Amino acid sequence: MSQSLHWHAGARGRLLLFNLLVVSVTLAVSLVAIFGFRHAGHIQEQAQAQTLADMNGSLALARDTANVATAAVRLAQVVGALEYQSESARLQQTQQALQQSLSLLANAPLAAQQPALLARIRERSQMLEQSINQLLRVGHQRHLQRNVMLSGLWQAQLLLNRIDVLASDGAFMPLRQQTDALLKVAIQSTAPQAAEQQLQQVLPIWSALPLQDALAMQRDRLVDTARSLQPVAEQLEQSDIAIAYATYRIKALVAMLNGDITHYVQLVAQQSDARSTATHQELDSIIGFIGLFMLLALLITGYAGYYIYRNLGSSLTAIAHAMTRLAQGEKSVNVPGLARRDELGDLARAFNVFARNTASLAHTSRLLKEKSNQLESTFLAMRDGFALFDNSGQLVVWNAQYAELLGIPARDLHRGLHYQRLLERMDVQLTSLQDAQEVRLPDGRTLELRFSPVPRRGMVNTVLERTTRKALEEALLHSQKMKAVGQLTGGIAHDFNNLLAVIIGSLALTVGQLPSGSLASRIERARLAADRAAQLTQRLLAFSRKQSLYPRAVSVIELVDNLHSLLQHALLPGQQLVVDAQRPGWPAWIDAGQLENALMNLVVNARDAMEKQSGEIRLRIWNQRMQEADGKRDRVTIEVIDHGCGMSAEVREQVFEPFFTTKETGSGSGLGLSMVYGFVRQSGGQIEVETAPGQGTTVRLLLPRAPEAVQPAPTLPEFTPGSSSDRLVLVLDDEPAVRQTLCEHLHQLGYLTLECGDGESALTLLRQTPDIELLISDLMLPGALNGADVIRQAQQQWPELATLLISGQDLRQSQVTLPLCERLAKPWQQAQLAQALERAWQRSERLSRARQAATAATVSP
Repeated sequence: MSQSLHWHAGARGRLLLFNLLVVSVTLAVSLVAIFGFRHAGHIQEQAQAQTLADMNGSLALARDTANVATAAVRLAQVVGALEYQSESARLQQTQQALQQSLSLLANAPLAAQQPALLARIRERSQMLEQSINQLLRVGHQRHLQRNVMLSGLWQAQLLLNRIDVLASDGAFMPLRQQTDALLKVAIQSTAPQAAEQQLQQVLPIWSALPLQDALAMQRDRLVDTARSLQPVAEQLEQSDIAIAYATYRIKALVAMLNGDITHYVQLVAQQSDARSTATHQELDSIIGFIGLFMLLALLITGYAGYYIYRNLGSSLTAIAHAMTRLAQGEKSVNVPGLARRDELGDLARAFNVFARNTASLAHTSRLLKEKSNQLESTFLAMRDGFALFDNSGQLVVWNAQYAELLGIPARDLHRGLHYQRLLERMDVQLTSLQDAQEVRLPDGRTLELRFSPVPRRGMVNTVLERTTRKALEEALLHSQKMKAVGQLTGGIAHDFNNLLAVIIGSLALTVGQLPSGSLASRIERARLAADRAAQLTQRLLAFSRKQSLYPRAVSVIELVDNLHSLLQHALLPGQQLVVDAQRPGWPAWIDAGQLENALMNLVVNARDAMEKQSGEIRLRIWNQRMQEADGKRDRVTIEVIDHGCGMSAEVREQVFEPFFTTKETGSGSGLGLSMVYGFVRQSGGQIEVETAPGQGTTVRLLLPRAPEAVQPAPTLPEFTPGSSSDRLVLVLDDEPAVRQTLCEHLHQLGYLTLECGDGESALTLLRQTPDIELLISDLMLPGALNGADVIRQAQQQWPELATLLISGQDLRQSQVTLPLCERLAKPWQQAQLAQALERAWQRSERLSRARQAATAATVSP
């Protein structure tokens, strides 16, 4: 192109001018379309947002009202304590969700336009909330009344059983059977009022029976107990009526709310239709305007195309033919337009450069080959199994670990093997290819199979080794199970401690007050049975790790030597206990008495496992230094080894559960190993069991080494009661029976007593009665304050007050922060109570003297 030509005379200039024109028109059309659609989209989004806000609020409120009605009906029908607690919590959560939905509805756009409707919905929601609260309150009251009813029914049934035992000659058998049937029906029925009314009709017959001595006493207690249930049954009936009324009121309010919500939804639909009509009109106007601009753009683009074809197409065609011949391998090709000074000349010269760049293709191929080799090396070196299947499910490629993990000889894998045949050979049934599945092989290993689809290439099968992780998961599951069972047994044992405190304390009050004879012997038998029940409770607490332990440095070898003769006497003829101990042995930090009980249980279990066969039961003791997660630890290891019948894997998994036993009925309580398990774990040790059917059992106790040498056991001084005449004591316990029993013992010791059932009342009594010198409190109390909180506040406000804390659990293991005071464990004997009171008085006197000395030191110059 001549230097005198202007820039617009060349091909680029002409194309640029027409391209600028096309771009300008296209840009104008695009801007119109963009702004038009943005405006329409904004209108539509605003309409949708308002509609969705209104619909979400109304639908959420409708859903929550329905949930409230359902939860209220369920709560009215439940009976069990756990089921009632769950349904009550669910109803409260549903009530909270209803309030949130009501707030969401109030913030909706339509709510501002319908204040009357919104106010009516609010009013009915508040009425619904009041009805729900009434239902919860009456339901809780009915639950407590039913517990009282069941307690009385069970007590009556126990008294009837005692009458059956005493009247073994078959006297008045029909009456006893009728009464027993009525008690069973009342206990098992969800509404025992009818059975209780029939029972009241039978009581006059009982009262008219000519019975004497023990039978008469038991008959009178049965009649009194049954008659005391009548007012409870009437209260329970009133509670049922109140629950039914609250339920029907909730249903009615829910129905009215649903009507209001339906009306609200209709208003939302009407407003949505109006918004949709306005949006469609806006869209129609924008589409028409955009159509006109598009027609103009098409006309301009067609004219530009015609110009390019007429003026530039011939030159471009000639250059394209020359490029084709060059691509086909021709070496001497004259590309037209090399001398041109416009854009077509630049294109021809650029193609010549492209020909020279073909030499770089060899270098690119070499780099691709190296990359392929790296990928292949990575594939073969993977630790997990990896295989690729095509779209038909046939094997294409795999690594060496794939066959090794599956346990299949490498020679049995070949291309074309279908994955289903491979799974059949491993005896594996896959439920779905999308989910990972664990497979246990005959050799005990656990694998995880994953199938991942590859788009248009088939699928990838990955095999992962999961044996170690599976073992850890099973161990964690077993630990969680034992923890849950321990919490349950601990709670049961705590409640039994309260009951035993009443029983043992009440029986102790009769000592020395009854003449010798049958009644005194019966009382003594009852006391002994209560002591045995206390030992059973201690076993439950041992399993749940809540018993009171008194660890100290104990020489395990010396303890076993002293216990050897007793353990040998527990064995059968022909059986011998052999002790193999490493000397000198490390001392263990353990409760000596509990360790003796544990060893006795383990030796007796070993004796029973040998099934009356002669042989040796070996007891091994040695020092062991173990590597644990937090470092090395010293353990004193005790093994009890027998050559008896052994245990299966199923029995081994349940061996530490309370009340689980393989012995015959009446031969064991099932608490021996559970007590050992809880005691060892509470003491910071470990317990292991190695067993197999027919190969005997080894129980291994790993006890913590004592940080100090063995000290001689201290001698407890004899108790000498101090002066307790006319001293006023405040007794704080939520159980009336426990509280009254404790007060009677204090009366026998010469004290005056006041009593209350919660912490707030105790603090009020302390403020009102300055003559109180001693506060005795149970640890677990209802309300916001527990026993420890009450004692702590009392010590702060009345420093001279003596304090004593009582609990049925190990207070050292309690998660409650305990105050500095004397402590007493349930159930207690009167001598233990007196000693604890003496210690409390002595502590109070020491603190008083210390405060006086501190005051004197502060006053003196």
